[in-house]
Amino acid sequence: MLERLARVSAVPIVPFHADGSIDETATGAVVARMADAGVGVVVPCGGTGEFSALTPAERERVVRLTLEASGDALVLAGVGGDAASAAAAAGSATSAGAAGVMVHALVDPYLTADGTVRYFERVAAACDGVVVPYLRGRLPSPATLEGVVAIDGVVAVKWAIADLQGFAGFAARYGGDVVAICGLAELWAPFFTLAGGRGFTSGLVNLDAARPLALDEALRAGDLPAAMAIWREVRPFELLRARHDAGNNVPAVKEACALAGLIPDGAVRPPLAPLSPADRAELEAIVGALLAPVR
Repeated sequence: MLERLARVSAVPIVPFHADGSIDETATGAVVARMADAGVGVVVPCGGTGEFSALTPAERERVVRLTLEASGDALVLAGVGGDAASAAAAAGSATSAGAAGVMVHALVDPYLTADGTVRYFERVAAACDGVVVPYLRGRLPSPATLEGVVAIDGVVAVKWAIADLQGFAGFAARYGGDVVAICGLAELWAPFFTLAGGRGFTSGLVNLDAARPLALDEALRAGDLPAAMAIWREVRPFELLRARHDAGNNVPAVKEACALAGLIPDGAVRPPLAPLSPADRAELEAIVGALLAPVR
């Protein structure tokens, strides 16, 4: 399990019908493509899966659909929100067959080290599986990081904070205890790897699994020229996703998949919005390039 977590973790989109309901057939097909391509870890209800826009019942259904379609891949269900709901969702997911959970970043403005650790402890106690905290936004205090890493069941940390020095310090201090995962996708993966990271999360795999997997292989082999060649190919797509304070993150992936004919509709739910006409025109050119074979 740790070896898989140290590679590519895919965060699948959730396609919707025209009426806004979940397209269950398309959702399963998205996951099946990832698993068939060789992705070892699938994380339903992640940020790219519009966790915040799904109801609790929809999240549970998406996890079940993912488990049905994921083949031999490990499934880590995204959970979050209030502690009781996160714990209940974690228990439900692992009871259904998930290997564990990825716990979304806490957004309360008044977080303390003790309170944060208690939150993760409650989630970990409720599930029969591994726990992967998702760190983004502000950098947690040293006391918070130490307490979270010490929790039984926490085997990896998804670091999605654009602070390379902070990540390097975390990897040096805790890399022997947990898998320090780059949570900022392909755009940061080479640099996080050099700083001590192992593996990265990917939304690009919804559209193209070949390049993320090839990037992972190159980084594991220490072949930086090959890794950076792939990085340059995917960089325009990742920069477009990061535009508007990452507001394009999900719609860029979903609209790209729709342009490629992989899903029927690229619609997103509020508070997300479709790409602007200019961004969509740019996306069309990028998708054309990404659909070309990996060199």
